[in-house]
Order: sequence, then structure tokens, then C-alpha cells
Amino acid sequence: MIIRDLRASLINRDLWLYLAWQDIRLRYRRSKIGPLWITLSMAIFCVSMGAVYSQLFKANIAEYFPFLSISFIFWGLISGLLSEFPSLYIENSAYIKDIRVNPFSLLFRLTTRHLITFAHNLVIVVGAYLYFGINPSFAILMVLPALVLVVLNLLGIGVSLSLLGARFRDVAPITQSLVQVVFFITPITWFPKLLPHDSLVLKLNPIAYYLELLRAPLLGQVASLDAWLVAGATCVVFWSVSAWVYTKKAGKIPFWV
Repeated sequence: MIIRDLRASLINRDLWLYLAWQDIRLRYRRSKIGPLWITLSMAIFCVSMGAVYSQLFKANIAEYFPFLSISFIFWGLISGLLSEFPSLYIENSAYIKDIRVNPFSLLFRLTTRHLITFAHNLVIVVGAYLYFGINPSFAILMVLPALVLVVLNLLGIGVSLSLLGARFRDVAPITQSLVQVVFFITPITWFPKLLPHDSLVLKLNPIAYYLELLRAPLLGQVASLDAWLVAGATCVVFWSVSAWVYTKKAGKIPFWV
């Protein structure tokens, strides 16, 4: 069942690609600069945090600001998806009740919308490169496969999380609370080197590995083999669990919402 619905959604990708872009356009339809507000608000946040936290951590701003801005941009993608997955079918209940909707089309629409926002925010990385005179190395080519792997992990989580959120309304606020906790225990505003290499805060936190995969190439570094192995292993686990949950429960979505 999951293979059938996944294949059908990919074949009809024009639908959810169009709807995702329309979501962005409608949000900023009366704005003069449109979606660039996404980038501007993120840039202001990164500059403010970078100026303050570089002083708190006694860090060189030329090293800290690129680290912080890249971390925040990728964290925005990860946290945004994790926070919205549980309420996905509830927010689209009008469509689900009236017409036959492929659940994966809604999932891909949400993911694409966040990827568009993420693409806008990459302008900040370019700005950091130009301001601090950073020359990207060939390692930057690894950011694309890393992004694909991380998004696959998030989709694997999203399949199960969206179904659980449709069945149990408490899942959404619980997930949002957990996302806030994960923010503080993940190296986003602080360098991983501040903790011992064998720290459980890093070793047992898959989000830390995802961020390393995504951040390292943009900082001219090579992500560790452990990060690739963990991301690959969690991808298999998440999709295996989601395949079982989807096969058992997807047909009940219209009754739950």
C-alpha cells in the first residue's frame, strides 16, 4: 500500500509542487518584497544572535557567525517539518473529507514548502561567504547528497508522526515541546568541540549527526563517517516503522480528522 501511494504521488508531483509554491505566494501576496521577508527575518535573527553569542562564548566572529547562520538555516528546515507533521492531516481535513487525497501528496506539499523557504535562506550563507572572505572548497558538493539523506529521514519520521497526530491530538504539542528541548541539546548556538567527543548529548542525538552532515560541507569540512552511517541507519529504521504504520492505519485518516 505504501509503495502504491508513494509511486502515485511522485507521478502526480506537479500537483503538490504547484500547491507548495502557491502556499508561499499566498502568504506574501500583499507584500512588496514577497518571500524575501523569509530571508530578511532570518538574517536579522542570525546577525543579532551572532553578535551576542560570539561575545558570550568568547569566539571569533568570523568563525562563529558562519557556523551559527548555517546551523540556524538547517535547523529551521528540520524543526519546521517536525513541528508541522503531527497536524498535517488535521489542517487538511476539509480536503480529506470531501475528496480522495493521497496522504503522500500532502506530506510532499508540506516538505516542499519548507524546502522553498530553506532555499531562500541560503542567500544568508552566500552573504556570510562574501563578508568574511570564505572560499568554499570541493567539500561543498557533498551538501546535496547530505540534504537528500536528511530529508528522507524527515519524511520517514513524518509518515508516522502525521498518522499519530491525526489519531491523538496530544502528539502535536508534545512534539513541539520536544523540538524546543532538542534545540538546546543540539550544537546550533554552541560548538560541538565544547563537549567531550564521547558525550552522550552528541552521540545519542540523531539531529546532531544530521546537522553535521549538512553544515560541514558549507564550512569547508568533511562530515565524519559516523554521521553518514547514523543518518543511513536511522533512515532505514524510520521508513521501516513508517511502512508498517502506514499499511495498518492510513485508511483510517478520514475517520480521525
